[in-house]
Amino acid sequence: LDKIKELKQSTKLPFILKGLMTVDEAILAAEAGVDAIVVSNHGGRVLDCTPGAADVLPQIAKAVKGKTKILADGRTGVDVLKLIALGADGVLIGRPFVTASFGGGSEGVELYVNKIISELEATMRLTGCATIADIDERVIFNG
Repeated sequence: LDKIKELKQSTKLPFILKGLMTVDEAILAAEAGVDAIVVSNHGGRVLDCTPGAADVLPQIAKAVKGKTKILADGRTGVDVLKLIALGADGVLIGRPFVTASFGGGSEGVELYVNKIISELEATMRLTGCATIADIDERVIFNG
């Protein structure tokens, strides 16, 4: 906790801590004063036996919502809706943009951005959400 506080105090830039997967970690990060946390298992590449961000996000959001910004890793417009519904304030999409840029340069990135927007808008319509603020846990099926 002290090391995180020290790092946070060493910069005027926003301090974001990525790779949190437990409520305890999220609480410590919020207590350290980080500007945001990223709920992420790094795509499961490090430990493929860990839960996904969506599995742990509701409990983390319940513990630290309003104390720090909560971000989560996603890949699609549907992911954006789901992760916001589960408690994220925002969704980060990284690796797919690398692929889009290598495959198509700036046009590839633009196509990918438009794909994300189109998926999100369609998913919002299908779940009855007119705005991002309308997205909440009711759009998640808990069969």
